[in-house]
Amino acid sequence: MKKRVNLRLSGIHGVSCFLGLAIMATTQPVHAEMPKKLSDNQESETLSDIIITARKIRENIDKVPISTTVKTVDDLVSGHIQNTQDLSRNTPNFNFSDSGLPFANLINIRGIGSSSPMVAPSVIYYVDGIPIPTRIFDQRFLEISQIEVLRGPQGMLFGLNAQSGVVNIKTAAPTSSLRGEIGTEFGSYNRQQVNASISGPLSSIISGRLNGQIYHYGGDIKNYIFDSKGNVTDNNHHVRREFMGAVSGKLVIAPDAITKITLSGNYRRDRERPTTGILIEDSKIFRSAVNPIPQMTIKNEGVGVTVEHDFDKIHFTSVTGFQHYNIGMVADLVDGFLGSAKTGSSPYLFQASGLNVRKVDEHDTQLTQEFRLDGTLAGGIRWVAGLSAFYSNLKSTTYITSNSMANGAYSGNIKTTNLATFGEVTIPLYKRLSWIGGLRATYEKQNFDGVFLGRAGSLGYFEEKGHPDYAFLTGRTGLTYALNNQAMLFVTVSRGEKTGGYLYYNQFGYAGMAQSPYKNAKTWAYEAGFKSQLFDKKLHLSASIFFNQTKNEQLFTYNSSLGRISVENAPTQTYGGEIELQAKATKHISFGTNLAFLHAVITGNASGLKNNRVPYAPSFSSGLSGEYHRSVTLGKIAGLAFGRVEYQYMGTREIDPANSLRLKGYGLVNLRIGLQTPHFDISGYISNIAGTKYVSSASLSGTSLMTNQNVFSGNPGRPRSFGISAKMKI
Repeated sequence: MKKRVNLRLSGIHGVSCFLGLAIMATTQPVHAEMPKKLSDNQESETLSDIIITARKIRENIDKVPISTTVKTVDDLVSGHIQNTQDLSRNTPNFNFSDSGLPFANLINIRGIGSSSPMVAPSVIYYVDGIPIPTRIFDQRFLEISQIEVLRGPQGMLFGLNAQSGVVNIKTAAPTSSLRGEIGTEFGSYNRQQVNASISGPLSSIISGRLNGQIYHYGGDIKNYIFDSKGNVTDNNHHVRREFMGAVSGKLVIAPDAITKITLSGNYRRDRERPTTGILIEDSKIFRSAVNPIPQMTIKNEGVGVTVEHDFDKIHFTSVTGFQHYNIGMVADLVDGFLGSAKTGSSPYLFQASGLNVRKVDEHDTQLTQEFRLDGTLAGGIRWVAGLSAFYSNLKSTTYITSNSMANGAYSGNIKTTNLATFGEVTIPLYKRLSWIGGLRATYEKQNFDGVFLGRAGSLGYFEEKGHPDYAFLTGRTGLTYALNNQAMLFVTVSRGEKTGGYLYYNQFGYAGMAQSPYKNAKTWAYEAGFKSQLFDKKLHLSASIFFNQTKNEQLFTYNSSLGRISVENAPTQTYGGEIELQAKATKHISFGTNLAFLHAVITGNASGLKNNRVPYAPSFSSGLSGEYHRSVTLGKIAGLAFGRVEYQYMGTREIDPANSLRLKGYGLVNLRIGLQTPHFDISGYISNIAGTKYVSSASLSGTSLMTNQNVFSGNPGRPRSFGISAKMKI
């Protein structure tokens, strides 16, 4: 234990030393040079400037006192980043756990966040300024222009569950001239994908964009069904199979030079055969034995209206959003291999059709409104202020049919109203020194109603209610110091908070046992960082160190003796460091790296969790990538040939607050090559070249009756896969 702590401390010490060396380097004169305007198939000798809206205003990333990872559309394409898991592997201390069910996946930033999908995560996703319902945050990316991952508490400006960070997504805007694209992709495990988009002006003041995607994946884990003699009768079906269709559109109306109205809409339907957890004792053999095979459908739609207008020195923004989703799932409660490992019985005994079935029906309607003003005053004072309102009506019903559990249906209905006012200001103090300060006042009211309707010996009817409300302040203050036009130091102190409440499912409703609401989680975060562009914009470097103390973190615990799951509030402490670097070594060669160090522990708890590691918070993770680009001419075809190789490492992780199992670390190597031209693109890829077998997430399933050892279920990582893609452009 002492050795591990020393390693963590040395890593953080290394980041601190790196900060010092980088600051010394930036004291040398740096000549500012604007990057060249490039077409899609030209090469550049410098890195481009990146503009973000991390503080609700447009700023250069190197002027923003927030640790931020940005992925532009070029980054998304070259890195084959198509979902949250891909994004997390390219972002330091952004930790993602794939549970097998997209509505039950877990995320945390810097070790702050719940260890259960039944509790809202501490990271909120925004798409074009509209918050996405937390249960469906993990969706495939569709026509994205830029993704910003903001680390550290962001509740002051983004509110809601931004206790540890925000993922701010911007979709592609309509183009000024008619353009269209259609692309296809084919790969291992019957992977098939078609993307199409068309964009351009509809009149002198209106432009539009329409996007569509169809995606199919045939599944990569075989499912086995047995007869009474233990013979396999069917292994031709796979779980982790998916078929998804999505469409989105955007209209931009600009009646004059100072007004812009953006209308957006989207619809998505995702049908899957997910894995609900398989036996992971043998990490070389991943297989499933469920009957019925899980079937899940997720449908979601959304509409957004953004209005912007310039009033001389004040910029006004209004963002209105409507989101709705529905989740339907039918799944076997007990995998046959898991049941066999716990009892010694044949998997067949757990596969009688309809014997152990869980059915989920969940829907949520979400309405959001934000009014915002921003501007610049005399002396270079920048400010932003606004009002926000949020309403959600979530209803989730779980039906249980089982020979070993109470039969019946529990429905949880949670209505949430959240109102807030916020503001932030940046004031130049002296030459290159500036002060930032901001505050958000939040009021939230919840109305909870839970009902259990029993059958087959259960309690016939049980109802519980709760009406908690919360009022609290979050904020941020700090100092920034510009070493020169290309480098900045910052120190900040932030306060984040996430509301408590009730779970939408009570597993002991059948016994008439009412829930107790869990408490708000509150975080004080301290950070020092450095951002720079060096050597005439050939090198972009950022580094930070941080220390967080969280009170009443919402940990999800399992009591094996009682067979009960519950939310337990406990204090946690996290600290660490991060380094990100992108470099243009030559006209043709670029590379990037990110390093993340994290020490995340539970510092006190009545259930014996003290000094345990926070779940899914690896002590070390990293990524390294190299790219090669060169202009080529093949006959009459001129374009840009490219190749990219990357290595991604994920350290060891605990699966729960009790630290009942530590998942092994693993490394992945990926390769992508291709050709981009003005009229078409073509590329090929290999993911997980070495075929590394690893486990993404796991949970304690029970105890073996034969050995008295714990039995774990989980979701294995994706196997080696190959693919090719092509895109035509007009």
